[in-house]
Amino acid sequence: ARLLHYFATNDKGDSSNSGSDKNNGGDDDGGVNDTDFSNWCGWHNDHGSLTGLLPAMYHDEHGNPVPCPDENAGLYIKSRHGELIGPVKLPENALAFQVGETMQVHTGGWLQATPHAVRGCNTNNGGISRSTFAVFMEPEYHSSMNLPPGRTVDDTQCVEAERSLPKSVRTLRSRWKLGMNFGEFSATTFAAFH
Repeated sequence: ARLLHYFATNDKGDSSNSGSDKNNGGDDDGGVNDTDFSNWCGWHNDHGSLTGLLPAMYHDEHGNPVPCPDENAGLYIKSRHGELIGPVKLPENALAFQVGETMQVHTGGWLQATPHAVRGCNTNNGGISRSTFAVFMEPEYHSSMNLPPGRTVDDTQCVEAERSLPKSVRTLRSRWKLGMNFGEFSATTFAAFH
């Protein structure tokens, strides 16, 4: 489990949260490049099995809780068809889950990892930070990353869904190979992104 804290942005003149179309498809990430769109956390898939998330909390520059002052700030996800969904607003006292890439493998592609990003508050509202609590669930380090009976590598790594991934998300097929264990998949994934 981790407390994820997104520091207030200091960019001057940033307009990344203005005038975006919330229903863009393909790899159009809100009409701006990935860095501008997701200035708190870029587009990615979690590589584990499942991620549990609590609703986000926003704080002013003094650490006081405040309502989110920017209706376009927060967590965004992409559907299998590339539809931009968000910002996702979780009700208070709710718990949400996102599917990760390990679950995608373990279900043979029946469930697909959820591409997601976090968009910061418009700097006109200066000094706003965001925190959320996430629980990352994953198998043991040496656990198998094999497919369920009757499923194929092509089922797991659907080319159609890959076409809808944001540009910065590396495909599962570029990092996972049949016969890997979770530790090997994790090492390959970390090496691809860091």
